[in-house]
Amino acid sequence: MAIRKVCVVGAGTMGNGIVQVVAQAGYETVMVDIKQEFVDRGMEAIKGSLARFVKKGTKTQEDVDKIIARIQISTDLKQAAKDVDYVIEAVFERADVKLPIFEQLDEACPKETILASNTSGIPIALLASATKRPDKVIGMHFMNPVPVMPGLEVVKSLLTSEDTLNTSLEFAKSLPKETVVVKDSPGFVSNRIIPLVLNEGAKCLEEGLATIEDIDKVCRLSFNWPMGPFELSDLVGIDVAVDLLDGIYEQTGWERYKPTPLLKRMVEIGYTGRKAGKGFYTLFGKK
Repeated sequence: MAIRKVCVVGAGTMGNGIVQVVAQAGYETVMVDIKQEFVDRGMEAIKGSLARFVKKGTKTQEDVDKIIARIQISTDLKQAAKDVDYVIEAVFERADVKLPIFEQLDEACPKETILASNTSGIPIALLASATKRPDKVIGMHFMNPVPVMPGLEVVKSLLTSEDTLNTSLEFAKSLPKETVVVKDSPGFVSNRIIPLVLNEGAKCLEEGLATIEDIDKVCRLSFNWPMGPFELSDLVGIDVAVDLLDGIYEQTGWERYKPTPLLKRMVEIGYTGRKAGKGFYTLFGKK
């Protein structure tokens, strides 16, 4: 199956990053969200990201102009998806938000269109159950920031066909991303591991073992990580971490995935990280 046009549902941090890499790879791309302000903000983020590449000298302004010209924006999901070959859903990490979108996509898209989800841990088979094409539903879990991180988890459910898998792997290679195929299981691989680190970091802070700066420093210097747990939490979103932990805990009952009260409280008071302009470093960082 030849992929020429791609629709990305969701213009947030992950969505606009996916739009950027897809358009960079030469595909006609449409970014859709429920409000004009969301898609406008997504486009500004893409332009800002591309401008940084120009500043670094890795892209020319001519390159950037061509990439931007490949991107359309829309607030009409049915119109945006009516003639696309591949869809990547990248909305809130909640099944009750994603399932209706998959129902709408199933109705709007051509019958050959593959429906992918950038979910971090919601079962692909569950999302597929909202469609009449479960064999054409797959997980494409990109890493943040999408234009920079080379890894991509490709999640094959019990219902995903080999044709859908192979087409998705070829598509990912063209972006270009390095793929790992994983089973449709709670948290997949990456999010079986990372949320535990974020949760344990929060427990260390609750217990007063060290400051957030020093906890992050230990992890950077001891494990050669680019970021510590609090820097990463603020980047990806503390609410995202809580949703991941809650999702795996609800599916498995494994106590180690139960979010620590501190993470829950940060979400309750709106300190969700960089996207909110306030997070761990705002509240607990050195003044």
